Amino acid sequence: MPSGGSRSSAAPQARFRARIVLQGVNPCLEVPARVTRQFAAHARAGRIAVERRLGRTPFLATLVPVAGGRHRLFVNGGLRAAAGVGVGGEVRVTLQPLTDPAAVPLPPGVAAGLRRAGAREAFEALPTARRRELLRYVADARTPEARARRVEKVAAHVQGRAVARAEPATARRPAAERPLWTCPRCGNAFVTRNQWHSCRSGRLEDVFAGRPEHVLRLFERLRDLIESFGPVRIVPYRDRVGFMVQVRFAGAAPRRDGLDVGFWLPRRLDHPRFRKVETLGPAAHVHQLRVRRPEELDPTLRGWLREAYAVGRREHLRPPQA
Repeated sequence: MPSGGSRSSAAPQARFRARIVLQGVNPCLEVPARVTRQFAAHARAGRIAVERRLGRTPFLATLVPVAGGRHRLFVNGGLRAAAGVGVGGEVRVTLQPLTDPAAVPLPPGVAAGLRRAGAREAFEALPTARRRELLRYVADARTPEARARRVEKVAAHVQGRAVARAEPATARRPAAERPLWTCPRCGNAFVTRNQWHSCRSGRLEDVFAGRPEHVLRLFERLRDLIESFGPVRIVPYRDRVGFMVQVRFAGAAPRRDGLDVGFWLPRRLDHPRFRKVETLGPAAHVHQLRVRRPEELDPTLRGWLREAYAVGRREHLRPPQA
């Protein structure tokens, strides 16, 4: 059970059974209307922070408002794996709202791991949103072993140190200064030597072949926006286009009604425009949204892409200036 004194003994609990279904590409379950009514007093901007269990597995999450005044609970892969239920499966759910908006209860395994690493105090000093973001990263682990490794990475991350390695320690250059590895076959550069990738390159015209003209025009607007930040390398693949500086930081895939745009940020954002947010590490979060009209290339998206461009320059790896 989550720990941390986050909930009041008077906070209501709700129990129900629900089937995990797909909403777009994201597994979720629909929260009964009676639960939305029961927790209404705890909603903030429509969202309700909750904890408790999926089956017997403890978790921390947010109920997201949907049309009709109801709520939806998205269920990541790690939680599904821990609960032993897949898409299409039915599961017993117990929910309790968090009465303290700053509370971030720690599952016992995470709390123990941070305590052993001497990182509990540093973790608790982080802003609420950042703590929740790191716990989501841990919770998405598919196996207990992967979960333990992620707890170790979180502990190292909040203490500003590298994860301990099995090999003898050697002098290492700061990550932002390490040279990229260039594939001898395709000439593309990567952060990690021998990083898996497809050497097959494509042509921009092939990516958009058979797509509506307005989708190509939309991509050109997106390209102009990104190139306004500075030098960019355009990398066409079979069905999508990547944007690179030193590393790839964004991409776009044409669809019948628009573009699927993805970009990498060192922080996780919660916003209704995102179709999916995938956390790859404590400081690596891939955000995906669909752009259908030129006016959606607005200042908000521009700001996100500018931040992603800095990731492409590996600025997020450089130590802050004194």
